[in-house]
Amino acid sequence: MERAIKEIVSSKELSNLYLDIAKKLLKNTDLNYQEYLFLAALEKGLTYLADEIYIKIEGKYSQSMNDLSLSAKWDLLSKNIAINNLIQQEINTNGLLSQINLYESSLLLPKNDNLISTDNTISLKKLNELLDKTYKWSDLLRKTLDEC
Repeated sequence: MERAIKEIVSSKELSNLYLDIAKKLLKNTDLNYQEYLFLAALEKGLTYLADEIYIKIEGKYSQSMNDLSLSAKWDLLSKNIAINNLIQQEINTNGLLSQINLYESSLLLPKNDNLISTDNTISLKKLNELLDKTYKWSDLLRKTLDEC
């Protein structure tokens, strides 16, 4: 099914669509499991962004790229010299992908009601910052590849 969708719509449009869905999820405050849905949409958007960049670099889409996980796709793309420095800073510690993994793991941990406060809470501000960082990074990657 995913392959059929990609034949109709480009990876760039799908990436933008999922990032827009993530943005709308942050505005919808009465939705249950909003953080889970937000992170899932963000991951899907970054997956399609990786596909888009791979097509721009290689000129074609490889079926083996479709089988890779999100982090494996970005590891593969980081081997390209033109965008290596842009990708490495986001896949390393404190980068975009590691923040997504950190937020996902903190959502899955059981909540300790005995604690008054904790540093692992995910606030709306943190999620907005993550989304803004994703938009800036995707724009930077696209502009860099268009200029090269």
